[in-house]
Order: sequence, then structure tokens, then C-alpha cells
Amino acid sequence: MSIESVTGLVGGLGLFLVGMWLMTEGLKVAAGPSLKTLLERWTNTRLRGLASGFALTALVQSSSAVTVAAIGFVNAGVLTLRQAVWVIFGSNVGTTMTGWIVATIGFNVNIEFLALPMIGAGMIVRLTAPGTARGALGEAVTGFGLFFLGVAVLKDTFGGIAAGLPVDALAGGFFQDFLFVLAGFSITALAQSSSASIVVALSAVSGGLIGIETGAAMVIGANLGTTVTGLLAVLNATSNAKRVAAGHLIFNLATGVIALLILPGFVAVFAWISANGFELEPAATLALFHTLFNVFGVILFWGLTDRLIARLETFFVSEEENEARPRHLDRTLRNMPSLAVPSLLLELQRLGAIVTEAGANYLRNPAAQAVYVRRRFAVASRLAETIREYAATMSEARLPAGLPDSLAHSLRALQHYNGVVHELQSLMVYAAAEGRMPDGARHAMVQFRGDVAAFLANPQIHAEHTDVEWLAAAGNQFEGQYQEMKQIVLSAASRGDFVHLAYLDDAMREADLIRRVAHHAVRGALRLQAAQDIVAAPAGQAQEEAAEEVKSNE
Repeated sequence: MSIESVTGLVGGLGLFLVGMWLMTEGLKVAAGPSLKTLLERWTNTRLRGLASGFALTALVQSSSAVTVAAIGFVNAGVLTLRQAVWVIFGSNVGTTMTGWIVATIGFNVNIEFLALPMIGAGMIVRLTAPGTARGALGEAVTGFGLFFLGVAVLKDTFGGIAAGLPVDALAGGFFQDFLFVLAGFSITALAQSSSASIVVALSAVSGGLIGIETGAAMVIGANLGTTVTGLLAVLNATSNAKRVAAGHLIFNLATGVIALLILPGFVAVFAWISANGFELEPAATLALFHTLFNVFGVILFWGLTDRLIARLETFFVSEEENEARPRHLDRTLRNMPSLAVPSLLLELQRLGAIVTEAGANYLRNPAAQAVYVRRRFAVASRLAETIREYAATMSEARLPAGLPDSLAHSLRALQHYNGVVHELQSLMVYAAAEGRMPDGARHAMVQFRGDVAAFLANPQIHAEHTDVEWLAAAGNQFEGQYQEMKQIVLSAASRGDFVHLAYLDDAMREADLIRRVAHHAVRGALRLQAAQDIVAAPAGQAQEEAAEEVKSNE
């Protein structure tokens, strides 16, 4: 291979990659809100998820961008594992559009007539409207021009190389196909773009350097190589994000194996069609093969996705996820309410312990415990949602006397435990308020915080038998402390002890949030105890007493 061929390959691939980068970045900026909206709102069914992944990838011409965006949304909790999996499947089909653009336009249009004017016009728009959506669109147009220019250089280079080699130099064979699968995978992994491998394969086939079978093997490798981007993106991500990347890998491996198996048959059919006068352009044939095996993969997984999701959910299970799984709720008991309600109460007790333990740790040492508490609250949120769904299912069934009231108390307790989490999350914003208070107010706030923390740390508040009078007294104590705290803070403000009035607002807000945390913890414990009393007592005996006790303390 001559030095001209090497520089042509490197330069053509460089032009293509720069064009792809400009095109992708420009379109992402121009259509950025649409990307987020589509992924958030239009993925609630498998068909919508599939269509969203296809449309966005076809638009931005980068399956990697859509894959990373989907993983990011899963990481943030915006998308579920199921939604993201279908987006990625659709993205795999959408990435085949690059091959069709190259095959139908890149190889069949005069490059000077198409590419150069696009580069010039795009840059004029980019320079006249910097930082706007219109400027980003001009950048994308410039990218399209460079994209086609790189394709033209690669095609001419491969044509020159092919002219100096025997026609059957790279004609095919299993070992050679396997090597070209590795080549496609390697180029995609290094360039972080399957389009780079695909355009090289299309250019080599169109230039006559390699045959359809070898080019198809390279496309299969490119398809496998797209998984590398997703795997890199989840190195420090959540377990669910890692499952998305694993699903992407499984899908691409399965479709790759299928494509290799049908490759000889596809080549034979292509040869038969060509022999009967229906000859297709080699590049278009390769693009068709790429589309066919990805679409076939979607059809195959259409009926297997539920099993795949169930299997993926057993991967990368974190300690928090294990703890968030219910230990007492049994779906088989939902038709036996007398057993299901006590199980629900046991799970609610466990939720109360998680919430109050985390709250106590945070109130004792806000700076040191913030990260730990957020992790515990994530566990509590998932467990609370499971409890709520279980209770909702039970409420649809016919319940024996007394159990509807117990279930109602349970749901109110759940609301209060969620309230503890919500108020503590709000309190984290004001964690530094004490450092800006005058001495008297700061000491009172530390005392208030410490008393509520000690209360939350007491296991009696979520025990099976709790002294409701003690709970009620604690609630009254914290309400009194809050009123004293207000007077201390306001007196300090009237003396001008606060440097800024904003610090006064922060102090008042912090005190109120601590009071709310205590309020929800007390009320949650009272509701839980009322529910437990109804279940534990003979039918009808404790029902009115428990309801009256809660009412008197609300």
C-alpha cells in the first residue's frame, strides 16, 4: 500500500469523523429539548420507546448519543429499565440510517455539487448566529458536507487500492469474516462511532476492495462495537443503568450471532438476485443487510423482553436494592387479608426503622451523614412505593371487619413516614444555618435538633407495642420547644444579633422543618400503633379505641 493510500484513508476517515461530530453536536443543540422530551414522555409503551430510539438516532446520527442519554435518564430515575431497553433497541435500528445515507446519496451525488456548498453555507449560518439554535443547525449542515467529503475520499482511496490487488484478494471465508468482525468492532470502539466502521465497509465494498460477505462481517463488528460506549458510560452509574448497558450488550451479541449465521444465505440470495438481472448496488446491499438483521433482532426480542428484564433485574444488585426489597409482603397472601395486613404492618415497621434511623443520624451530624442519609432515603422511597402498591391491591379486595380501618391507619402511617423523608430532604438545604446564628439561638437549635434525634433513635417509636401516651407527650414537648425556639430567634433578631435578615429566615425555616420531622415521626408511630392494635385485638374490641386514641392526638 502506497503512502498516498495511507494518507487518503487517514484523511478520509478524519474528515468523516469531524463531519459526524459537527453534525451530531449541532443537531443535539438544535433539537436538545426534543431529545429530553421524547425520552421522558414518549417511552411509556414498547412501541413508543422503539420509535423514540429510532427517530432520535436517525435525527442526530449517533446511536452512542441516544444510548448515553437513555442511560443517563435511567441513572437519574427519569426512565425505567423497561423504557430504556426499548429506546436502545430502537436506536440500533436508527443507526442503520447512516448506511442508507451513504449508499444512496454519498456515493451517487457529485461531491463538488453537494458537499462543498453545504460546508460553505453551513459555516456562514454558524458565524452569523453563534450560540443560537440556528447557528447549531448551520454547524450540523457543515458537518453533513464534511461527512460526504470524507465518504468521497474514502471511496476513491479504496478504489485505487482495489485496482492494484487481485479481484479475489479479500473474497471471504469464515476466518477472514471473523477478522473483519474484529476490525469493525475495533474501529467502532476506538472512534466511539459505529458510523466510522460502517462507512469504511461501505467504501471498501463500493470501491471493489472487499466483497459483500466481508463487508457485512465488518458491519456486524460495528454493531457489536457500539456496546463499548454504553459500558464505559456506566462504570460509576447506578445498578439500573448498568442493567441497561447489559441489555444493550445482550441484544447486540444476539443479533450479531444471528447475522453471522444468516450471512452465507444472504450472500447466496444476493448472488441469485444479481444473476437474474436485479442487480443492486453493493453499498445499498450492505445497508439493507445492516437494517434487516437489526429489525430481525427487534422482532426476536419482542416476545423475550419480559424475560430479559426479569433476568437483568438480578444483575448488579446493590446492598441498598436488597434492603429496599420487601421481606414480609407475599403476593400469595393478598387473597387472605387476615394474614396480609399483619405482613403489611411488619413491612411498615421496617420502613419506619429505616426512616427514623437515617433521620437521627442526619440530625446528629448533618455534614458527615448527608451522603449516607440520601442513600437510606432512596431505599425508603423504593420500599414505601412497594408497600403502597401492596396496600392498594388489598384495598380492592373484600376485607373482614376491622381490617379496612387497620389498612387506612397503615396508609396514613406511610404518608407520615414519607413526610419525614420529605422534610429532612428540605432540611438539608439549611444545614449551615446554625453557623450563622447568634450564640443563644445556636445553642437552642442544637438542643432542639439533639432532642428530636434522640427521639428518632429510640426503637420504641416503631415497635410492635408502643406507649401512645409517651408518643403524645413527645409530640407536645417538640411543639413547645419549637415555640420557645421561635421566641429566642425573634428576640435575637430584635436585638440586631443577626448579621443579615436572610439568616433569620433560614433559622426560622430550619426550626420549622425540625418540628415537622418530629410531627410526622410521632403521627406515623401513632397510626402504626393504631393499626397494630386493631389487628391484635379480638374483632371489634380495639377498633373504636384505636381510632379515638389517634383522633385525640392528631
